[in-house]
Amino acid sequence: MNLELSAVLGVVFGVLAAACAFVISYGEYKRNWSFRGNASLMALRSAAVTFAFFFVAALAVGLLLRLLT
Repeated sequence: MNLELSAVLGVVFGVLAAACAFVISYGEYKRNWSFRGNASLMALRSAAVTFAFFFVAALAVGLLLRLLT
């Protein structure tokens, strides 16, 4: 598996996971929390962290598979 394919898979699944994380965390922030701040920005931060995790994980798996073969 080459790194380009790993990057594409990381982007695809990262975007899907980030969208889910945004929707879930935005709903939780709006419904359950009483806080000062913008729920959209906090949910966007959660989505960005989720995307970064999935992208880096896909690249790490691609590098690991490349080293093992």
